[in-house]
Amino acid sequence: MTPLQRPGDETPRPLDEEAGDRAAFDAELAQHRDGLFRFLRGRLGDTEAAADLTQEALSRMMKYRDAPEIEDRRLMLYRIANNLLLEVQRVRHRHQADRHVPLEEAGQIGIDQPTVEEIANARQVIDRLLTRTIAGLPTRCRIAFLLHRIDGLTQLQTAARMGISVKMVERHIARALEACRADLGDREI
Repeated sequence: MTPLQRPGDETPRPLDEEAGDRAAFDAELAQHRDGLFRFLRGRLGDTEAAADLTQEALSRMMKYRDAPEIEDRRLMLYRIANNLLLEVQRVRHRHQADRHVPLEEAGQIGIDQPTVEEIANARQVIDRLLTRTIAGLPTRCRIAFLLHRIDGLTQLQTAARMGISVKMVERHIARALEACRADLGDREI
C-alpha cells in the first residue's frame, strides 16, 4: 500500500506472484520432509507412525500456505510435529490407564523385603551397638573402627589418618567387631 492509498484500496496481487509464493512454500516443505521424518522416528521409535505423523504435520502446515506473516516455516512445521507427538503420548497414556490393576488383585509385592518391625529392630540394635558397645571401646580402637566402617576409609587411609600401621588398624577393627559380636550374642540383624 502506498502512502496515498486508503485501506481497502489495495490492488490484488498478480496470480503469477501468488503461484510463485505457493511453489516456494511447497519447495520449502519438501526440503524439510526427510529431516522431519527422522525427527519423528527418533522420538517414536516406529517408522510407520513417524511416516503418518510426518504426513499429518505437512498436511496441517498446508493451512498456512497463504500466510505471509510466518517468519520461520521450519520452526512452525516442527512445532506442529511436536504437538502431534504430544497428542500421541496422551492417547498412549489413556490406553495404559485401561491396563490398571487394582492393588487387591496385584497380589503380594516385595516378598523378600524386610518387614517394618525387622527394620525397626535392626535400627535399635545398631543404635545400641553405636551408643554402648562402640562407645565403650578404647579411644584409638573406636576411632579406627568408625573411620573404616562408618566413614568408609580403607585400612591404609585409616592408618595414615591415625599415624599408625595398617596391622594395628586391622587389630583395632577386629577387636571392635569381636565386641559387637559378643554384645549381639545369638541375634542376627
